[in-house]
Amino acid sequence: MAAIRRGPLAGWASFTINGEVWNVVGDLEYRPSGMTNETLKGQSAVEGFGQMPVEGEISANIRDRDDKRIADLQGASGFTIIAELANGKVVTGSDMWQVENLTVSTQESTFKLTFHGTSVIEETVGGTA
Repeated sequence: MAAIRRGPLAGWASFTINGEVWNVVGDLEYRPSGMTNETLKGQSAVEGFGQMPVEGEISANIRDRDDKRIADLQGASGFTIIAELANGKVVTGSDMWQVENLTVSTQESTFKLTFHGTSVIEETVGGTA
């Protein structure tokens, strides 16, 4: 039986875009790349399933910076995204592209930033998952 991890499980996170640190305000989320199953059914029976590739995703609510233009992120590609999580995991996305329109809330100086890519992997405390 695996030992139960003690220490932080959630909360703190760091976020880098091409090696530059950006402050995470909240809602850091990720989806590893890989395969997804889809049920195949006809009128007479459930026939089985098919598999399709699914893109990985990393997104977060980020604090705007006075030294960076948000317009430079909009619709751009070729990003390396690294998120380090409180539970010890490291999530890495390679050659990612930005999706969705970027809108900055000037009251809070925040915006939602979402990246998609073919390679999003998570490394666990004990090694690669």
